[in-house]
Amino acid sequence: MILSNAHDAAQSRPVILMRPGEANNRLADQLEALSDNVWRWPAFRIELPQETDLITEHLSNLDDVEMVVLPSPAAVTAVAHWVREWPEHITLATVGEGTALVIRAAWGDKVKLIYPEGDAEHSGSEALWPIVQAHGAPSRVLFLRGQTGREWLPEQFRSIGSDVVVLCAYVRMPLELDAQEFRRLQLAVAGPSPVVYITSTDAVDVLMHAVRPVAGARDWITSGVAVAIHPRIEKRLKEAGFSQIEFTSTDDETVKAHILKHLGH
Repeated sequence: MILSNAHDAAQSRPVILMRPGEANNRLADQLEALSDNVWRWPAFRIELPQETDLITEHLSNLDDVEMVVLPSPAAVTAVAHWVREWPEHITLATVGEGTALVIRAAWGDKVKLIYPEGDAEHSGSEALWPIVQAHGAPSRVLFLRGQTGREWLPEQFRSIGSDVVVLCAYVRMPLELDAQEFRRLQLAVAGPSPVVYITSTDAVDVLMHAVRPVAGARDWITSGVAVAIHPRIEKRLKEAGFSQIEFTSTDDETVKAHILKHLGH
């Protein structure tokens, strides 16, 4: 949105979209047909790590690997940089249906894949684990994720005797507002509170950090509605100051309908 329209846009309820990756742009494109005040604030920008020798070495020879865990769409996008096709003996695993769809889009329907079915509330490492147990303990597991991540799932694999290798496949660069976005925020804090679509616990901290230079911005944002995809985000949202917290899925149409409800559509 250009600055000449910023004051007008501040009078309508802003929608802040914080999902990383192309999914955020896809949702924004749909909402912009119905609202003039959609903010594209992905919590993280995804980049390949500066040092890639180790991951290149591991992905160039997968003979002794039985399972590869890709916990997020960002991991899939990054790993697709190195892998055009998975060997037939490899089983991929992920923590939810949304990432499973991204995996299918990247490598086709024939790739072996296990994941918990259902909406975001029924996803996560804990939901994947019984499926892994039913599948059987792999001798060697490759975890491909960002520079940080939960250790619970790797620890579960180690507890059943799997050899686990955890590698950084991508680096998350947190949201930083530019001068135009700061100006938009300064104008908006005097108007209606926002609807914030947020898809991770880390994104809550990123948002609070990004808006800290603008007086009143934190209170303005937390007086709005937080639309999250998983109950585990709720605790952090409450700690940040949100009191209106709702849950949705990662499906574009479902999210769009949920957000539009708060815009009077």
